[in-house]
Amino acid sequence: MGADRVNLLMPVPATANGRLHLGHIGGPMLRMDVLARHLRRCGEQVRMVSATDPHDSFVLLRALQEDRSPEEVVEYWHELIGRDLRAVGIDLDCFANLLTEPWATRNAEIIKQLMDDLVAEGLAEVVREKFLYCPASDRWIVGVWLLGSCPTCGAGCASYFCEECGTHYRPEMLADARSRFGLDEGPVEWRELPCLYLRLPNTEELTRRMVEMGVPQEFRDIVLRHIATQGPLLRLTVPGTWGVPYEVPGSPVPQVTFTYSVGVLAFWLLSAEMAGIEPGSESRSVASFGIDNSLPFLLGGLGMGLALSTVRPLDHVLLNHFHTLEGSKFSTSRGHVIWAEDMADEAGSDAVRAYLVEVNPARGTTDFARAEFWSYVDDVLIGQWQAAVHRAWSGPAGEADPLPLLEVQSRAIDPAHQDLVPALAAVHEWVHAATPTLAWLKGFALLAYPFTPAFATSVWQAIGGSGTPSTLDFTVRAPSAAPPLITFARSH
Repeated sequence: MGADRVNLLMPVPATANGRLHLGHIGGPMLRMDVLARHLRRCGEQVRMVSATDPHDSFVLLRALQEDRSPEEVVEYWHELIGRDLRAVGIDLDCFANLLTEPWATRNAEIIKQLMDDLVAEGLAEVVREKFLYCPASDRWIVGVWLLGSCPTCGAGCASYFCEECGTHYRPEMLADARSRFGLDEGPVEWRELPCLYLRLPNTEELTRRMVEMGVPQEFRDIVLRHIATQGPLLRLTVPGTWGVPYEVPGSPVPQVTFTYSVGVLAFWLLSAEMAGIEPGSESRSVASFGIDNSLPFLLGGLGMGLALSTVRPLDHVLLNHFHTLEGSKFSTSRGHVIWAEDMADEAGSDAVRAYLVEVNPARGTTDFARAEFWSYVDDVLIGQWQAAVHRAWSGPAGEADPLPLLEVQSRAIDPAHQDLVPALAAVHEWVHAATPTLAWLKGFALLAYPFTPAFATSVWQAIGGSGTPSTLDFTVRAPSAAPPLITFARSH
């Protein structure tokens, strides 16, 4: 079945308002790329697709800051996000700008159909809630323009959810709710508007499905806490004009669909078209995202998929905690950030990938520290991996069987219970048991490929393999070229 089945891998879309830093890469993006390379190594069909989210209201803030149109902002940052992904060897079969055709039209059509289906099946209801309004400027303080403190953890937040703890809230629930514009426009007051919300009919089914999928308890708790405090409700529309419009009964202002609920499920459905998967084809779908997106992806995307009779629900999810920089959260505004392309230019894509997997945030919050990174490059990648390859380079054909460790990797990388720590440990074990033979080189290339694809592929091709490392057999030959290096531009 594996050879015929298509694996559809969907890393979370990035908001098109800035580049990708190592925290973005070290979580959902890199985990998916490791899975994709592992599956292709085993001969399975893989389509990995993603996009940028153009309708997050933070695009409007960036447009104001840069004095550009929102469309120009999306186009500019989409290109730079793509460069960051390519710089660390993350290869997507399709990376869509959802403001360009045919994706803009299809995304809007899918969202509209989902909303109509939710209404038709009694899963959407009107909720009247309070929003801040400035009479002097006739401005509704919604989305990115709304600031306050999270009602759950107290962190400063904007819009409708907290990036620190994942809580979604109504504006009136915020402590110290205020306008991003301050009082420059004039005083604000609370006014009531109707919005559409998803009401999940069967939370027990969602809970059971999350357990079956192996969703860790701390991520399930975010969903269960929301249901306990706010009910099985999640926002479907927001006041505004930037996004896919949808009419809300009784609303005196235009509304658009919320990108962090129905937009999530729409992206998953659109991804099959982006990947060129024919309707009815046998496929396995896998999505990846961080802890801050737990609620929209689990209660929203997964819950909606389970509730709607017209949708086939997702098969697997890969989740991660935050990845910090030198002990504190990545912050663009404070300049506390390392962009993916910049680090790859400095250290090489393989070095960045291997270290981020070594400290991957699947089990808990982890940290990127420059001093530890360079020690890892020197001691492990060069002192151990590269040294072992060079010792075996001129050796005899010999014998070496990587199959037991490949099976360890396969179990560890499988999306049903992915844990990349033992998967990478299998490479370390192979290196520590190195024999100076060409057969050992073949095993190394196979085992290291998901993590350091450039170095592994150079070893693979030098000893007679074609393309990228795969479990397809070939006759090993003595290489004629000099042994490869794990290359990087050393600049501490």
